[in-house]
Amino acid sequence: QSDGRFIMKRFIIFLAQLVFGIITKMKIEGIEKIPTDEPAILTGNHIGILDGIMIPSIPLLANHPNLVVVVAEKYEESAFFRWAVKHLEFMFIDRFNPDVATLRKVIRKIEKDGLMVISPEGTRSKDARLIEGKPGTAYLAAKTGAKIIPFGATGTADRVVKSRLKRLKRLDVHINVGEPYTIPPLPKTDRENFLQQYTDEIMCQIAALLPAEYRGVYACLLYTSDAADEEDSV
Repeated sequence: QSDGRFIMKRFIIFLAQLVFGIITKMKIEGIEKIPTDEPAILTGNHIGILDGIMIPSIPLLANHPNLVVVVAEKYEESAFFRWAVKHLEFMFIDRFNPDVATLRKVIRKIEKDGLMVISPEGTRSKDARLIEGKPGTAYLAAKTGAKIIPFGATGTADRVVKSRLKRLKRLDVHINVGEPYTIPPLPKTDRENFLQQYTDEIMCQIAALLPAEYRGVYACLLYTSDAADEEDSV
């Protein structure tokens, strides 16, 4: 990494931390559960455009030697996002067509003690409630054997951001980090059902860390899972 690119990266991180420090009151519970020296995938909900800026504003993430973040291809049209993604060493990914080259890069980085931050939903939720997860996160976790660390975030929904900043009020951002877990290796057969099962598991782990009104399509699955656990304990 050239000195110039390193300086630019630190400048972007400084700006992100400065902006977030001014406009938010951020509380993170359980940040000590995030490993920094082994393959890991940090999975959470995506409720606003501010979520992307939040990543470099968190020192543990910004200072990670092998942070892995993929950005939707639509943002590649923006000169600002191209500049930021380049210097932060993030990657653009095509969500609608097989992007094998990027996927291979992601897997290699995770396997080298990388920490990936990803929303399994693949896009922002318009109403801040969880929407259906995509199988990509389950595939990456099963393929690499990385630990999965779920988190639930509130306070960065686009409508909330606009409303509070218009009134010159700081945002109350709360991030709740859950317990790490792993899923089995990717099987050679019946992969579609495997990925669906563990995508639901990943999303339910996120839902459990959110207030009930944010759980969206996974509220019912989470309730069903809790009921089954209670029956097993009787």
